Amino acid sequence: MSKRSVKNLFLSIIFIAYAFSYKFFIFHRYMRYSEIINASFMIILFSIATLLLGFRKDKQTNLGRSVFKVVFFHICLYFFVIYGLGILIGFSKNAYSLSLLTLIDNIFAPIIIIVMSELLRYVLISANKDKKLFIIFSTLIFILFEIFIRTKNVPFDDFKELFRLCASTIMPIIVKNVLMSYLCYHVGVRSPLVYRLIMDVYIFLIPIVPKLGEYLQSMILISFPFLVYIGSYAMIDDRIQRQQPIFYKEKFSIWDVPVAALLVVMIALISGLFPHYIMGIGSDSMSPRVNKGDAVIIQKINKDISLKEGDIVAYSKDGKVVVHRIVKVKNNSYITKGDANGGNDPKEVKIKQIKGVVKVRIPFIAYPTVLLNEFIHG
Repeated sequence: MSKRSVKNLFLSIIFIAYAFSYKFFIFHRYMRYSEIINASFMIILFSIATLLLGFRKDKQTNLGRSVFKVVFFHICLYFFVIYGLGILIGFSKNAYSLSLLTLIDNIFAPIIIIVMSELLRYVLISANKDKKLFIIFSTLIFILFEIFIRTKNVPFDDFKELFRLCASTIMPIIVKNVLMSYLCYHVGVRSPLVYRLIMDVYIFLIPIVPKLGEYLQSMILISFPFLVYIGSYAMIDDRIQRQQPIFYKEKFSIWDVPVAALLVVMIALISGLFPHYIMGIGSDSMSPRVNKGDAVIIQKINKDISLKEGDIVAYSKDGKVVVHRIVKVKNNSYITKGDANGGNDPKEVKIKQIKGVVKVRIPFIAYPTVLLNEFIHG
């Protein structure tokens, strides 16, 4: 057995031993500090791996830059799709507190774990590019480690719950880690690191999340890495066929600017982070002014906005958002009505229920999501 194989074996034993120790001892005894313990362990293991195997400089090639663009484009596409679905299916408030101190507490340890994990993956893979079996084995260890830190209990005695856990958590972890090792092997650490920092951390930062449900969410999380793989495969395979670095000419098109700007604007409108956001209309109660399948841009309520008769507002009612017109203003409430309805809405709307004022109507663009919502909810 070579010295490198001994070092690989030593690092693997430490990694596996800690994963099982965490699952069956540390988590139960020190649950409150488990994230910090995991982060500390990953720093230590990365340091040991660097001392034993070295840290090769991650040279950024034209191939690496091209694959990075593919990864970043697909991440933008992911947010565009899930928040586009959210326009129709609806949004829920993020379960994580977004106060500054809680935010730091929530993301500090996960970011360290992600960064150290991907740097460790890079050290192991870059030192063993001629040992593909070890790369596969190390990927399995990363999968095992993440499954152990992401799952509390595995319900082996309940097939339905076990299937749910596999679909919602275990399968997304597996395909994600396989993709990370694939990218790391071919183009270095930058693309997988950025992928994970965005995809694994954004949930702590965004105030609203689409109510996709476990099934649809898991299908998206399982399918998304395959799309990234397909998008980067052609570039990487071309280099493999040539057995030499391939240099892609960087092309700039005048259309890149408006397309990128449109993506940024759409994500901003859909996410609800800014004073205006967009939502789809699922009924004809406001016809002909606003029709089913239209999208509307809504300005959030603030102290400078005074509501008056004739304003079209979006307000919450029984967990849904309704878009109707104000027909009468009272002291502490409003009477609303759909333009196509025969009478006023039965309940008065309180100011705290109102989400914003409709400013712009965009015809027809939300119709696909309306149809999808009707299909999902019967």
